[in-house]
Amino acid sequence: MIPPPPSIVVTLPARTIADARLQIELAKAGGADLVEIRFDRFSDEELGRASELFPSPIPLLATLRSRAEGGEGPDDPGSRSRVLKDFASHRFRWIDVESARDLPGARTLARPGERALIVSTHSTTPERGATWSDLLRTPVPDGAVRKVVVPSTVSQLLRELIPALPPPGELPLVALTTGPSGPLLRVWSRKFGFPFVYCSLPEGTGRVGLPSVEPSQIPVDRLRPFLHSEGSPPVFAVVGHPVAHSRSPALHSRWMAEAGRVGLYIALDFEDDQEFVDSIPSLIEAGFRGLNVTHPFKQIALELAGRVDPGASACGVANTLSLGPDEVGAENTDLVAVLRRLEELRASGRWDGASVGVVGAGGAARATLAAARSLGVRALVRARRPEAAEALAREFGAEANRTSASAPPSLVVHATPVGREASAPSPLPEMSDWLRPGVHVLDWVYDPENQVIRSTALGAGATYEEGTRLLVYQAAASFGIWWGEEPSPAQVSSALEGIA
Repeated sequence: MIPPPPSIVVTLPARTIADARLQIELAKAGGADLVEIRFDRFSDEELGRASELFPSPIPLLATLRSRAEGGEGPDDPGSRSRVLKDFASHRFRWIDVESARDLPGARTLARPGERALIVSTHSTTPERGATWSDLLRTPVPDGAVRKVVVPSTVSQLLRELIPALPPPGELPLVALTTGPSGPLLRVWSRKFGFPFVYCSLPEGTGRVGLPSVEPSQIPVDRLRPFLHSEGSPPVFAVVGHPVAHSRSPALHSRWMAEAGRVGLYIALDFEDDQEFVDSIPSLIEAGFRGLNVTHPFKQIALELAGRVDPGASACGVANTLSLGPDEVGAENTDLVAVLRRLEELRASGRWDGASVGVVGAGGAARATLAAARSLGVRALVRARRPEAAEALAREFGAEANRTSASAPPSLVVHATPVGREASAPSPLPEMSDWLRPGVHVLDWVYDPENQVIRSTALGAGATYEEGTRLLVYQAAASFGIWWGEEPSPAQVSSALEGIA
């Protein structure tokens, strides 16, 4: 029997009472059952105004996370006790008390039928074995819920932490992880019978200065339909290292909602090839049906597939996996995306269609070279390691262009990670002598934190575009593979406007 859905708790990023009141309304509209106020983020002055949260349109949970457990609040038990007792003078439905600092004195804060306790432990270091099991089974007062949060990799969660969980319903327990595996226990919260799951504010609110308190949290309006659906809706993910920057979860979640499809799309960070490969069977068993694969796992994604579709075969790497109980299929929708964009650039007159220069030697470079070969376009390739460029040139019928002796390309495609992060990148000498007025630069990096590629292109008189279109086009193609129908042109255009 499937356990009932957990109550959905939205943790607010607010630091003032005024912001909290506004965010409570957003959380309620998004589908929250309960709102957590992180009072450790409040100043003493704002703490003194807690009564202004009432009456509240939704039950409230008061939390004072200590610095020792990853918050901003006091560690001293005496200081904590005074604040917690003040919480008990207001109409909070739940109060979070830390097992290590607040018990046994906090037991008196509970009032049957009116207010209960969440007895929490937030570890800042990985826990395993007997220690993990003991944390889960720490006794709590009658009516209280035990909450345990620890950092964990995906492989540690799958191999060590999950097998130690008690059967659903045996204990009033919420077990969560942070770090690379963070979204998974939230996705599986109903399966394990947790009474609560912690989420962030609804989709979109994070774009106006309201980031999640915990990056592993999933927006409430994405998670609620999934947890309250009948049957076993599919789960999808973008996987890479790093992957937190990805906009794929927002894109796919948007299109699922617009199409009335129930599913969930998250981001998963794997440490290395082995962890990625070893985790696939467990993910399939748990309901994952598709993965978008980004750097550095596109090569190993192709190797683990039992069926290789034409795009992946043409590129020699895969960025889209279809997961089934009997077979893993591999495709490359980066190829679809760059083909579409090259044809648009040629049709618009922005590119003469004669030649393309590619900077890089990874999966995006491979997709671009495969697209050039498909279009019958002269392709030149450069990379930091000349031997890598030469190997790609042989594979794709391109030229490993080390000097400016031959005619320069009329379109330059930047296919390295440079610019993705704000830290100062190394120079790109392999690109600069291709740039001049009349050349267009197409950058695979979308929403770059560092504008070095843009500034280099514009400084040489070239034109420039970042990779948002490529992102959206490949996402739409992946969506079509998994659901049998791509988003409509209007939906794709709307998505482009929404993330531009």
